[in-house]
Amino acid sequence: MLKRFTADNMSGLEVRYEIEDAVTLVPVRDVEASIKFYVDMLDFECRFLSDDKNFGTVVHGEAALHLLKASDESALKATANHISVYLWVKNVDAIYEHYRPRLEALSEDRVRALFNQPYGMREFHVKDPDGCLLFFGENITK
Repeated sequence: MLKRFTADNMSGLEVRYEIEDAVTLVPVRDVEASIKFYVDMLDFECRFLSDDKNFGTVVHGEAALHLLKASDESALKATANHISVYLWVKNVDAIYEHYRPRLEALSEDRVRALFNQPYGMREFHVKDPDGCLLFFGENITK
């Protein structure tokens, strides 16, 4: 459910506004290679790739990621060490089983199999080619 906010502007007229969505920007070494990973490995759709191949958007349902080419090592280090995306899913077990044959091709340090978190979520984790950690999770306390 979207919350709508009302504010008064300087003229005394009521102004309505809302935040509709949020998208994570992920610095990557190679936008095309990252898009290929998201499309081939995780069934995302490539929604946009800039002509210069420095920016792309991948989507899956309502989830979207913006991939931005970065040659700055500190930005790429941040991706590998600090950027995570939590993807709320329905039927996490079925999604994991669907992805599992592809995930088995990745190195062990890039995948964490299904497990239950003490905070009531069932999850599996995948690292993209630049180390962005993707959490796929479903609430199991309902």
